[in-house]
Amino acid sequence: MSPGCRVGISWTWEKKRGRAVQLGATSVSEQHASWDIHADAGDGILVITASGAITIRTIGALQRSLSEKLREVVTRKGFGDACINMSGVGVLDTAGAWLVHKTATELERAGMRVLYDSVRPEHRSLLDEIASGLLERHPPAKKPSIFASAYAGLNRVAGAAGSQALDIVAYFGLFVTALGRLLLAPRRMRLTAFVHHLDHAGLRAAPIIALICFLIGAVIMQQAALQLSYYGAEVYSVSMLGMLALREVGVLLTVVMVAGRSASAFTAEIGSMKMREEIAAMQTIGIDPVETLIVPRILALLVAVPLLTFLGDVMCLAGGAVVAVFHLGQDLPSYLARLEESIELRHFMAGMIKTPFAAILIGIIGCSEGMKVAGSAESLGQHVTSAVVKAIFIVIICGAALSMFLASIGS
Repeated sequence: MSPGCRVGISWTWEKKRGRAVQLGATSVSEQHASWDIHADAGDGILVITASGAITIRTIGALQRSLSEKLREVVTRKGFGDACINMSGVGVLDTAGAWLVHKTATELERAGMRVLYDSVRPEHRSLLDEIASGLLERHPPAKKPSIFASAYAGLNRVAGAAGSQALDIVAYFGLFVTALGRLLLAPRRMRLTAFVHHLDHAGLRAAPIIALICFLIGAVIMQQAALQLSYYGAEVYSVSMLGMLALREVGVLLTVVMVAGRSASAFTAEIGSMKMREEIAAMQTIGIDPVETLIVPRILALLVAVPLLTFLGDVMCLAGGAVVAVFHLGQDLPSYLARLEESIELRHFMAGMIKTPFAAILIGIIGCSEGMKVAGSAESLGQHVTSAVVKAIFIVIICGAALSMFLASIGS
């Protein structure tokens, strides 16, 4: 709209045997647009004269002024017909046509018959489109029932679970295929990357895992002895600690810590490369990203997770030994003798057999989420969070399923 363009809306109503009454003039300007509002008396017909350019740039303040005057007209009553004179309208867009249609609708709700006067053909077609319902507000959707909402929620959860399962299977296939190629051509193996990730995912995680498992082992021993003392069976607290540490607690704490550390690190590293288009550059020069980025990380976890689990088992038992000796008054030889009597090799293997599955799942989830990162920091943060949550959740579910399976077959 040009700077000199003016928009005017004049309101005039007349009542029979009445005299002219000046209700006041209002002038509002926005982006060089203005309009005046006044009234005259007559024969009971409300006349609205619009002029200028009624467009999206000018309807903001115009709508507010119209709403105030319409409320005043409705309260006065006595008008049977309303005429909207558009002879002075130069430009009318969809937003302006919507305002004209909205004004006519409000007048009809007040009991008036609305007529248009001096409407250009192009303006008429636009008003007809608006009036025909193409831009009318749709009726509010019915609120779904509780059962429908629950069914839709289950569908979303099932779809997300199925999509994640397909991603894991697809990336596992890529990993196995790339590993097979490396076995056929060992020179292509990235030993430097493997050692680097083994150091970061394994050696640097050892202190925190050892500390956590030591503390948890001490707490389990103290609580087991306290509860069993009510029945005079505190001697069995050592057996409880040994079985829990070797079968569940050691491996669970280890894989959760590794999932939190390594899955997020893998996603952040690969996602940053994806954002900087380094992966696309690798593919351009003929380097396989799976062999370079995914295989060394998963192989490092396959080596690190069992070793960290063994360390966690030992530290759980060491924490229990500290509580047994210094809090419960037992001596260390009797504690070790009770452990030797109560635990067997199958208990240790029941925990260790879960570690390869957890290592593969953590590596695949961390790498796959990194590959999904788009070109923004927000996307990177979302996928890092998603990797940690998914990795912890899935390894716990997988561990629980393996525990029930091993218990059912007597292992």
